Amino acid sequence: MNYRHALIRRWSRRDRFAVLLVALTVAFLTGSTLLIVAASAQPIGLADQFSSSGTATVLDANDTPEDELTLPIATATRADGVNVTVIGVPATATESWDVPPPPDDGFSHGTDSASSVQFNGESGSVDAAVQSRTDRTLLPPQWYVTTPETVAELGTTETLVLTDSQAEVPATGVPLQSVLGFFLAGQSQLLAVMGAVVSGGAVLVAVTVYSVTRMSVRDRLETIRTARATGATPRTILGTFAVRAAVLTATGVTLGYALGVILPNIALSVAVFFGFPTALNLGATSQALVVLLPTYVGLVLIGAFAGIFAAWSTVRGPPSQLSATTEGQRPSGLILLDWRTLVPTTATLSVFMSVLFVVSALTLTAAPVATTGGSTISEPGTAHPIASQVPTEYADALQTDGIDASAEVVGFAVVDGQPFLTRGADYESFAAVTDATLESGRMHNSSGEAVIGASLAQTLDVEVGETLTLGGSDTNGVTRITIVGTYTAPGAYEDQLLLSLPAAQHLAGLSTDTVNVIRTDETLEGSETTSSVSVLNASTPERAVANDTVPVNVTLRNHDSNERSHTVTATLGDERVENQITLAGGEQRTVQLSLPTGDPGSKTIRVNDETTQSITIVDPETPRLSGVPAEAPPGSEPLITVQTATGEPLANTPVTIDDQTVETGSDGQVRLPVGSDGTREVRVTTEQATATATINVTADAERELVTSVNIVPASPTTLTTPTARTTLYNPWNEQLERTVSINGPGTTEEVQVQLAPGERVEQRTTLSRQPAGTYEVRVEVADTVSTQTSYEVSGDDRTAAALASSGYTSSGGSLDQAIEAAVGNITLLLVALGGLAASMTVGGLSASMARAVHARRRTIGIHRAVGASPRRILRMVLRDALAIGALGTVSAFIISLLIVRLLSILGFLTVYGIRIPPLPTRSVAVLALITGVGLTLCSAAVAVGSLLYQQPTALLTGTNRATTGGEPYD
Repeated sequence: MNYRHALIRRWSRRDRFAVLLVALTVAFLTGSTLLIVAASAQPIGLADQFSSSGTATVLDANDTPEDELTLPIATATRADGVNVTVIGVPATATESWDVPPPPDDGFSHGTDSASSVQFNGESGSVDAAVQSRTDRTLLPPQWYVTTPETVAELGTTETLVLTDSQAEVPATGVPLQSVLGFFLAGQSQLLAVMGAVVSGGAVLVAVTVYSVTRMSVRDRLETIRTARATGATPRTILGTFAVRAAVLTATGVTLGYALGVILPNIALSVAVFFGFPTALNLGATSQALVVLLPTYVGLVLIGAFAGIFAAWSTVRGPPSQLSATTEGQRPSGLILLDWRTLVPTTATLSVFMSVLFVVSALTLTAAPVATTGGSTISEPGTAHPIASQVPTEYADALQTDGIDASAEVVGFAVVDGQPFLTRGADYESFAAVTDATLESGRMHNSSGEAVIGASLAQTLDVEVGETLTLGGSDTNGVTRITIVGTYTAPGAYEDQLLLSLPAAQHLAGLSTDTVNVIRTDETLEGSETTSSVSVLNASTPERAVANDTVPVNVTLRNHDSNERSHTVTATLGDERVENQITLAGGEQRTVQLSLPTGDPGSKTIRVNDETTQSITIVDPETPRLSGVPAEAPPGSEPLITVQTATGEPLANTPVTIDDQTVETGSDGQVRLPVGSDGTREVRVTTEQATATATINVTADAERELVTSVNIVPASPTTLTTPTARTTLYNPWNEQLERTVSINGPGTTEEVQVQLAPGERVEQRTTLSRQPAGTYEVRVEVADTVSTQTSYEVSGDDRTAAALASSGYTSSGGSLDQAIEAAVGNITLLLVALGGLAASMTVGGLSASMARAVHARRRTIGIHRAVGASPRRILRMVLRDALAIGALGTVSAFIISLLIVRLLSILGFLTVYGIRIPPLPTRSVAVLALITGVGLTLCSAAVAVGSLLYQQPTALLTGTNRATTGGEPYD
């Protein structure tokens, strides 16, 4: 057996220990790569169904590619002073991407319509009609669509270019659907930053292999001297140790690969056992192997070069100068160890602290978003906030209850290859639940404006006044927004673009009354007895007939996503009725109960002890006048009706108007002779009661419709959609044709009516939901207010409790839900990375300490020979290790800060558009310093453990070894 065979194949216990240390380092590299790739691939798997169908780019007006679809844009000003976007759509554009076709004449708009609107552009003015378009299209509903020729008349300012490109992350422009590109680009950023950090593991492999090979060289100096003396060249010696180190490293890499696959999967199994929600696939995927295989080859080469450097001292001089006694004098300030151990210790701890700083920064940056003090309302059972749909009115209801709530649309964007998050929200509501502060500019006031986080503005290199093009989030779309302000906020909230709700809803494909999530500044609390079904309203007539029944219309909503049953109980005095209602998930329904009225009087109807309404119970024969006009011209005879409380006509009943008396016919109707100018009192009296009305007789009066309006329900809540019921009646003896306008909060409806004499119709107008407050509804006839009424919208303090019991709410923010749905519990990822990094660090430090302890083996033997106990030897080593560890930890801390700072300067510390702070927090810094010293002490104890109980003679002579073929090995 020649010396080369012995040097390459004979491994001592230290060599086998070195294999284990290399394996721990490789396990860290392997496990980290698998975790990061799996964590990134999971959301990509969720988003893979959302691949983009094209790319949008906005160019100058003169840059118009011939082979692409180009849509000219003009910035124009309406007559009311509002700046608008006008876009020209060629006739051929409608075949792709759902671009809205241009109207035959004029403009189309997603929300407005008008007979004529004037637009003033850079080159001219256009006056034309505006048609309403109702379907969702690629373009925002706020943009006016027309022909390219019309845009040219106004003056083309820009050109929107649509490209049929399959690039999910285009280098320039934006994908029409951004969610997949967001995760792909974010994954590349995450792999880049973690790859830069964990590549420091190569340093630890070099340190480990060099330390162990250096010890092997020292053990085999006699063999090397003999080989040199018998003709072995320096190149042969160096090549032999290079092969030896490469084989040792390759063995460690093989074992490390196995450990790197097994250990994270064990952690995953334990996490699942203890109930952590996770769906990571930690297999060696092709994407992971693309990263790992070159890394493994590089590590083996690094190991080979480390072997060469370790053996370099044996070939620099003649063989006669090689001596097995290489142990020098006791280093200054240390008892046993060598200050030369400081360098590998510092290198090892630098890698560990760099990993710690980056991982902790990722965690702490996301913490203000992923964990809040309030609640997040989202649709139960959805895998991601972008799939959640929540009614916007929930936020109004919570705000009415005094709870700060922000209705938000979560979005993904990619601009010129840079991914980032968008959030559609009202700025004041967002700031109330986020502690955001407006730093410059102003809040956004229209769909074409946005406020940007200061950190994201730095990442994208944009300023107030600049314009960005955005693609759709999880559906095809495009829009243009102007940055009007910047804000600061905690953590990753500052790395987002804050859009208006209409703009975000367009990019997300949501209706105007729906958002993804609602965030609150306080936790919504329910109880076991709180139902997820709440009573929104109970409406009854203001008057009802005695000894009869009265209808009670009860509106309920199921805030849960699952089917729920709820018992509705209504009471009127001593009367009580119950009805069990089953509602589907998210269903809102109005049901009718019937209550006996009892005797006449003022009473209160209660529903589930939650809603009350006053009602007047009257005698069935109580008279009622209807159709009496407020004004009448002299000599006219308006037709009125006299009825009972039940609506039955009062036939042959005297009706007095001042000193004249007329009698109703069989249908209860009669024409009133109003006479000359003056105020007339109309009176009808029966045995039960008297009904009166007044008419102002004046020559200025017109024969107009008699109108009345009622709001149903009379007292709506923030979650109720009220209806205005307008009654129109023609009391005159001629046909009337009028334009009637019903104006309510957020609603205007015009109708053309034509009523014959004595004809009566009812017009129902749905009003929009409103926050708490008092609102007015006006009925105008021929541009004159005919009647008006007011109603009060109240909050519902049961909404928060119902939502808390429904499963809609969860503690924490929407980003936390995204992380949990996409990669499982983030704690698993960070704990696994931290554990692997700690194991790697202990391995690297142990190799360095083992080399230092091995170099002082004779000194340890002397101490043992003169009576030092193993415990005392351990204390000596730990004392030296404490000195080395303290200085090495401080040095590594400074080096790690410089490394992370360099990564920040080079742009590595931006992941998914979120800038990672380069400086650790105080708590992380203290943890790093304490852990660095602690790991050094643990490694020293491991390194000296094998020598503590050896005989002193063995330590002094180094003969505690067996031999085979003349070459000793441990």
